[in-house]
Amino acid sequence: MPLFRTDLYVKLTTSDFDLKKSSETLYQFLQNVSELRNVQMTKARLDREEQGKIRIEEWYELTGAINVPEGGKSFWAISKESTKQEPFNFFMRIDRNTEAEDYAVAQTKASDWVLQTLIQPLESRFTFKEKIISSPLKLSKIANELRKS
Repeated sequence: MPLFRTDLYVKLTTSDFDLKKSSETLYQFLQNVSELRNVQMTKARLDREEQGKIRIEEWYELTGAINVPEGGKSFWAISKESTKQEPFNFFMRIDRNTEAEDYAVAQTKASDWVLQTLIQPLESRFTFKEKIISSPLKLSKIANELRKS
């Protein structure tokens, strides 16, 4: 069976987000997922001047490798306060290989893996208001539709 590179994006919005506590909870969870390796968390900070005032933004970035039989790739996640421009608390990019008959089936299998391995177990730690699993293909279709209108 052919091997496909699957790339997925996950956006999660929680109802009870606290930057430090929620980031630590996500980090602890990811460290215990057997298919993930070398999970690391880094705090990031951006000081920006807006209208004469210093605005401080902080977030956490989590990175690591995926170790699956088809051949692992990597994952990257960000934990941050929700904003009007970015209405989510967690954003993850999961890049892995998946064996399937065609690309569409591979994307579906990878989405199912993300749901079972990451999202459903996280539901015992967080209360999600919104969960979105998407692919670059879906995102580009949406962007193309928006450009046409």
